[in-house]
Amino acid sequence: MSNQMSSQRQMRFSELIRSLISECLLVEDFYNFNFETTSITISYVKMSKDLRIANIYLMPLGGENKIKIVKALNEQKYIFQKFLSRAKLNSKFTPKINFYLDDSFDEAEKIEKLLLNKNVSRDLDG
Repeated sequence: MSNQMSSQRQMRFSELIRSLISECLLVEDFYNFNFETTSITISYVKMSKDLRIANIYLMPLGGENKIKIVKALNEQKYIFQKFLSRAKLNSKFTPKINFYLDDSFDEAEKIEKLLLNKNVSRDLDG
């Protein structure tokens, strides 16, 4: 029972962090970035059990410069930390954040291509 409660809490908190990070990308001034922050999608946030670490998975629109963008966001994560600390999270502490590339879109595309393959579709029909 308590395990299920904590996962529910983690999910609620991760959704809150996701929306705050998205808002931060829109409203904060990232003057030293040479890419548009409004074209970044925050796919999901995975919280640690103690809610002290937030792993944020993202994908830039069109997948352009994805490695460079993740690196730049991780270098500037103090901006997001400050934004979260001002957000009054109803938590004892502000979670430490790490940005990662969400490769689930690429995986889905790979699977779709496999399913469209003639040999695979023949095996699925038979």
